[in-house]
Amino acid sequence: MALQADQIINEQASADLDKVVADVLWDSNAKRTDIRPEELGFLRSHALKKQLKFLDIWALGVGSVITGEYFGWNLALKNNTPVAVLLATLFVCFLYLIWVLALSELSVAMPFAGGPQGFGRRAFGPLVGFIMGWSMYLECQFATIATALATGGYVAFLLNPDAPSHIVQLIAGLGTVLAFLALHVMGVRLQSKAMIFMTYGAIGGLFLFWGLAATNFSWDRIWTKPLLPADLGWISVLNAIPYCLWWLVIIETVSVASEETQDTTRSIPRGLVWGQLTLIGLIGPTWFFACGAVQNVQSIVTNANGEDISYPLSKVIKDIPIGQNLLLVYGFGIIAIFGMIASYHGMVYGTSRQLFALGRAGYLPTFLGKVHPKTGTPNSALIVCSIITALFLIGNLWFQEEINVAVLISTFTALIWYIMAMVCLIVLRSRQPCLFARYRAPLGILLPIMVVLLSALAVWVYSAIDVKILPITAAFYIAGVAYYLVWAKPRLQTAAPEELSSRLVER
Repeated sequence: MALQADQIINEQASADLDKVVADVLWDSNAKRTDIRPEELGFLRSHALKKQLKFLDIWALGVGSVITGEYFGWNLALKNNTPVAVLLATLFVCFLYLIWVLALSELSVAMPFAGGPQGFGRRAFGPLVGFIMGWSMYLECQFATIATALATGGYVAFLLNPDAPSHIVQLIAGLGTVLAFLALHVMGVRLQSKAMIFMTYGAIGGLFLFWGLAATNFSWDRIWTKPLLPADLGWISVLNAIPYCLWWLVIIETVSVASEETQDTTRSIPRGLVWGQLTLIGLIGPTWFFACGAVQNVQSIVTNANGEDISYPLSKVIKDIPIGQNLLLVYGFGIIAIFGMIASYHGMVYGTSRQLFALGRAGYLPTFLGKVHPKTGTPNSALIVCSIITALFLIGNLWFQEEINVAVLISTFTALIWYIMAMVCLIVLRSRQPCLFARYRAPLGILLPIMVVLLSALAVWVYSAIDVKILPITAAFYIAGVAYYLVWAKPRLQTAAPEELSSRLVER
């Protein structure tokens, strides 16, 4: 009987794998006769299972981004006014709303874990595919680092609100890394259920913050005189954009989930748009009550030692009269951690899937492209990106501006591939219109053009920020492209879905 049960289980597992391969072939517009037997074997052992639905996609989008409500955006207030930050925020909200519409079209057309890697590969070839995939990997990796640091910062604040310890921040951050590595290797369905739960908790935390901050709200603290800094004027709005991008960056994590989504045509566009609208609806009250509750908004930007604050909402609660009740301070702080870990959870997902896709296609070491035979998770990629995050957490003991730099590198690399993705969309619509038969975004060519123009303006702003992250970012790109040209280029895996779909078109 035991032998018969094992046989049934093995047959079911084989059937599941065949379904996964069939899905990949369908998404690649390929037939089994189009590829060699060894390539079919590669797909069977390297394809991700389709297990996600609309609610999973919505939760992934909202959960990955919601950390932007809890920290990062407050750095836009440095030597700035609330109104300047509001204007920059409105710019960012419009950019991201049109961005997700265009991204939905690309993600439905090429539903692969590589996301931007697949877009660039199909439109312009392997080098552009690598640069776009590498850009998203850097975006997700540095967002993960920043969020792990902020999670540790919230915990350190809870334990000692007057003088949060960097050692406690490190220990709490490393604990977060280990805990979510363990959760992710257990399988995508389990981590998706956890993501839905944590996303609801993070949203609930914001509602609690609004209620507490409202007890000390004053309109005069928002409607300042002058409305914009007298020495900078409208330049202050531009200076705030790089940090305000943190409100909504990483929503594109959904694009790398398309390979694991059951009904891509419906779930991806709906999940992206509704997720974006949810986040935009949360931004307004958070900005409003955070800026209007404290006497001086600079108190939620830096601490007494001049260090950037990674726990601004908890700092607001502590600094207002209701903060005399320590139970409220600690209670909110504990709930606020949901916002941090929900986003960390989603960011690890995006980072690992992009690393996995680059490894599966041979752009990075191939061991990164392996999946666990039972859970179907890219464990090697999960371990590597978690180790990198842990190393940066340790480095924060000596480099206290790390969270600031991580936020800026994440948003800057995101903008780079946004622009490239829109160029890919325009080119592919012209060359291969049938690719977009399943879903078309509204506004035609005007949509990608608007995304390019707004993203280019945001990129230009980085030249004026205090922390010079451009040379650091350039170094990462040089290292990545050098690896591709010297080692990876002649060793690409033609059976990887991103490569397979492009190869069938080129032949």
